[in-house]
Amino acid sequence: MRIAAAKLRPYVLPLVRPWVAARATLAERRGMLLILRAEDMTGYGDCAPLPSSSTAGHEAAFAALASAARALPGRETDVILAEGLETIAVPEARWALETALLDLVAKARGLPLSRHLSADAAPSVKVNAALGRLDAGAPERAARAAAGGFAVAKIKVGVAPVAEELEALRDVAARAGAALAFRFDANRAWCEVEARRFLEALADMEGLSVDGVEEPLADPTPEGLARLQAKTPFPIAADESLPILGASALLEARAVKRLVAKPARLGGIAATLRLAQMAKAAGVETVLTSVVDSALGVTAAAHLAAALPGRPCATHGLATSAWLAEDVAQPPPIRKGCLSLPAAAGIGVVPHHILPGGEAFDG
Repeated sequence: MRIAAAKLRPYVLPLVRPWVAARATLAERRGMLLILRAEDMTGYGDCAPLPSSSTAGHEAAFAALASAARALPGRETDVILAEGLETIAVPEARWALETALLDLVAKARGLPLSRHLSADAAPSVKVNAALGRLDAGAPERAARAAAGGFAVAKIKVGVAPVAEELEALRDVAARAGAALAFRFDANRAWCEVEARRFLEALADMEGLSVDGVEEPLADPTPEGLARLQAKTPFPIAADESLPILGASALLEARAVKRLVAKPARLGGIAATLRLAQMAKAAGVETVLTSVVDSALGVTAAAHLAAALPGRPCATHGLATSAWLAEDVAQPPPIRKGCLSLPAAAGIGVVPHHILPGGEAFDG
């Protein structure tokens, strides 16, 4: 299948309210859609660098994607994929290109992307509710998540002092009831002493079900994480430290029981599948997550989640679309804590004619 044309379309997505973490506050999501045409089909990819990438990081990613897109017309999709995309230096650009190419390939086969990746891929994936930080509205958001059928809810911690957040957490747990387990993300907020204090308090808190804690250490090392994990009854997870410390070092040290993977940050679908297979062999769970990505980015990641090895047990962090005031397309539906994948061939997402904050999109 020969690429006939490649286009780029920018977008800016405002949030309903600020997304607050220990090291950053997010008010909008910026990205660039890649649109590939081949024969009578269109493939889509989304390049959205992490908010921490800064303006320079976004510009570098978009420039790398533009450079790659210029070289695509006239080339065969299978040849491009077989040669690999490692010459594209920016991982978010590789993710966008690989996603768009595989969208085309899956459409040519008449299969949803998930089933192109794995013949026994599930039609839906379990997802956690994204509650934000422990502010005054957190108890009500937790109660709504429990009432909506979510089994796991994620809370950002490390924003306020440990004692203050633990006290607030008691109110959240009381409102949510026993049906909801909590996943905490500290975004590398604490020294080892503070992290141990928080983890021990969670383990001892009456009526609280803990799903896991992500990135508790401000200066993580495989050895430091391993010390915490050895004395913690629930999973500790590596997220932003994963590309820094390396999966091999974390797995060899038995540092964590969970890897949290952002496919765009890892550089694409094939790279994420390799990571998940390595983690599975080591007895470590892989969870995919979104930093309030667009509907296209979230849906592509959900297809990938449905095709991961060991997938029946994982609850993924992909229920973030409600944080966006505008989106590039209709997000996938979520009911009772499960995100349903589109049944159409490919990713199953078609962007709106007008992109928020961008320019008209002719599809």
